Amino acid sequence: MTNLTSAELAGMIRESILAVFGDRFGMLHHQLAMLSGSQQPADITFYDREPILDVRVGRQLSRALMYGDGGKAVAKALDRIKFSDGTVASAEEIWTVNPMPVRGISQQELDEADMTVADVVAGEQGETVREMIRNTYRCDTPEKLDYFLRRWIAS
Repeated sequence: MTNLTSAELAGMIRESILAVFGDRFGMLHHQLAMLSGSQQPADITFYDREPILDVRVGRQLSRALMYGDGGKAVAKALDRIKFSDGTVASAEEIWTVNPMPVRGISQQELDEADMTVADVVAGEQGETVREMIRNTYRCDTPEKLDYFLRRWIAS
């Protein structure tokens, strides 16, 4: 087996996602549907507002998939997703979905997060994990960035 660079690995992962889901929204819709059915918590980041943390996706989406009248019910559910904290958003507003452990993340796990992961190149334009977390979680201080990096790595 050859040793892949992080950029090569990221490219392979992107290609696999496209092959299975078609595009970013296909994967996003799949993630939301799975989280709606499983009720696993997630951090949800948005293009134009602060993220919401440790929320569950409302069951409306999984119900629409199981019992709805096909595409109309699913489209309606994706246009008005309800989250456990009371937030309502359209799938179009969502930037990232980061599943979190059901049991939560302990302080010890945060403290022990492997911070070398932060400098791995993972973005399509060569962004590091650190840059991606800074942007998606809207980190405006070094302390916020450190917390959200540790949270994401520990998850």
